Amino acid sequence: MTTGTSTRAATVRHRRASPAAVAAVALVVGGLGLTPPAIAAAAPAEPQEVVIDLGPYQGEPARPDGIALSAGQLAVAARVDPQRERGLYLYDLAVTGTPEAGPRRTIASDVFDEYPCPEGDPRDMCTEFLSKVWGSGDGQFLFSSPWNSFQTVVDVEEPNVRQIHPVGELGQSKWVKAVDGAYAAVDEPGTGKQYIVNISRRNGPPVVHTRSSTAVAIWGSKIWKPGTGAGTVDSYDLETKANSPEVKLGSGCRPDELQSVGRWLHWSCRDHRKAGVWDHATGKNIPVAFGDDVQLGDGFLVRAGNVKGTLLLTDFHKGGGSAAVTSTFANGVDTWPGLWSVDRYGGHVAFADASGRIHVKPVTVPRSPLSVVHSTIQPSVSALRWPWRGEWRFSRPTASRTFAVRDAYGRLFDEGTGTERTGALVRATWDESDMGPRWPVSGAYSWTVGARPADGAAELARSEGTLRLVDGWAAYRDASNNDGYGEFYSMTTTGKVAVHHLAGGTRSWATTGWDPRTLVIPYGSNTGDEPRSDVLLRTPDGNLYRAPGANPIDPARPHHLMGKGWQGFDAITYSPDFTGDGRPDLFARQASTGFLFLYRGNSRAGLDPAVKVGSGWKGWTIIGAADLTGDGHGDLLARDAGGEVWRYDGTGTGTFKPRKLVFRDWGAGRKEIVVVGDITGDGFPDLLSRDTNGKLLRNKGDSKGLFGATVTVGTGWQNYRSLF
Repeated sequence: MTTGTSTRAATVRHRRASPAAVAAVALVVGGLGLTPPAIAAAAPAEPQEVVIDLGPYQGEPARPDGIALSAGQLAVAARVDPQRERGLYLYDLAVTGTPEAGPRRTIASDVFDEYPCPEGDPRDMCTEFLSKVWGSGDGQFLFSSPWNSFQTVVDVEEPNVRQIHPVGELGQSKWVKAVDGAYAAVDEPGTGKQYIVNISRRNGPPVVHTRSSTAVAIWGSKIWKPGTGAGTVDSYDLETKANSPEVKLGSGCRPDELQSVGRWLHWSCRDHRKAGVWDHATGKNIPVAFGDDVQLGDGFLVRAGNVKGTLLLTDFHKGGGSAAVTSTFANGVDTWPGLWSVDRYGGHVAFADASGRIHVKPVTVPRSPLSVVHSTIQPSVSALRWPWRGEWRFSRPTASRTFAVRDAYGRLFDEGTGTERTGALVRATWDESDMGPRWPVSGAYSWTVGARPADGAAELARSEGTLRLVDGWAAYRDASNNDGYGEFYSMTTTGKVAVHHLAGGTRSWATTGWDPRTLVIPYGSNTGDEPRSDVLLRTPDGNLYRAPGANPIDPARPHHLMGKGWQGFDAITYSPDFTGDGRPDLFARQASTGFLFLYRGNSRAGLDPAVKVGSGWKGWTIIGAADLTGDGHGDLLARDAGGEVWRYDGTGTGTFKPRKLVFRDWGAGRKEIVVVGDITGDGFPDLLSRDTNGKLLRNKGDSKGLFGATVTVGTGWQNYRSLF
């Protein structure tokens, strides 16, 4: 597993088991183990304001044309020597303590080619241009031309400039209204339409949603917009396609400006000169002063003051029910639109002064707890086409994170740690490295990512989910599709054999020409060099054959002879690994004696001589053998003559632990009962049975080797001679 690639790659340390305990280290003084006197820790220094000088341009100090502060990254559009053209530059800021700036790097070398305007004062003719730089929080920055004819995205880790053309021709006017993460809202005034575009998408149409142009805010996958009535708003989720209930702001006006940051939604109505911040956590509105130029942060907002050159900060972090507090935040600011910027992602405020220098001033307002704003997760991955990828964008930058993959039983499969990030975005991958000689088994896995904020706060944010691995080592009874789902076989009275894949509701294949008395036995990978499972066939003459389970088994095709004299057994079932050597084994009950024998699979793709492991099994129903408890050892499930179902847990050495009761007085009227493997997708083996009326029944397995209530999953199965 890795967390990123190339410049995005995190420092990763793989472990296949639980992390080792950290050893304590004693301080040794003068050869003796002495405890030094306690030293009081110094209080952390308050973060200080940072001033950034862009450098010269043609003998004069360079001045910014637009800035955007986003998740600890400062993007600046300016003309700076030695480049002749206007460039887009990036400073990575420290997000703990004083926001010191790292070295300047170029992320786009030639932007805004049409600016300045051919004649006159650029600020008279290209006003909107100066405010058109946006940061998305995940390392992408969006800008437009002075004529708003197109928008362009640049990714700071892969500096390639991409133009976004939602609709129409370049000559049509388009205006960016909101940006967050992968999404941007773009208005087209000529048509009155608003387009939500995916600015991360390299291929395919960028438009993901079209609506009438209104005020709009984006946070994660949700867009916030005015509701149907005055003083209301609601949201639409771009991924789930769900609308939220309307939120009643109590403003009495329809907002024409919206901004969203986590639990906070800023709204304003220009005609009514009203504004407020809705607190989703308390369900209350916080009145704030109206302003023409306002930017929302986490627990605060900043607006240009009435006194020239001032910025005012309003602190409302205590939430609805508490009064907001406003104070002067900075003086000497060039408050021209686009020359000051609030970091929405838990950061500070950047602004240019009259001489063109850029100030980054810390904001000490307490932030909301770190959380995952949005994630993009692959739901599945093929072992033939690694890696699996995930992305998590947090509400502010992270200092460190862990990533772990576990199987359905919670057993740690792989883990790693990392420190790298892109803005507030964390990436992780899971691949074939550090997995040993075999691929992982196909089926259900879970992932967990945990992160701590880079600003020194103590809280831990966690996110978890599931993924499905296909094309790995075959799971229990997964013979046909290699997707981790169990399958079962059927035999008709006329000799047709079919394999059934309930997860897809399909029959994978069928062949005819069999003797209906043939016993079909699903089996694991007997040869050890192929991840696919095999199938065993006990013919009426007592011969035992092996055939590949992934292909239709044809009675006319020669199969590998495993042994003779098997006609004396009336029940045969396979265990994925009962003896602890990683190979499949067989249980067989002798009809005449009721003895239970174990045939251990060997390295020669055959079976060792039988070993007696039980007696008194006459009258019992051998249901099946699987790893039901998740300890890696095969377990045996059987029903006695009185209707009790017992589980015999394996030790991994070819013996059983004391039996445990699973069901009491259960299974009456059932013709066959089979441990069929995982048919529900959760990674645990399930029970499948058929009653005398032809109903197909399922009992869902769990991680403890128990099973849930009976559910009917099919009808009309009475016409089959046998199910295996």
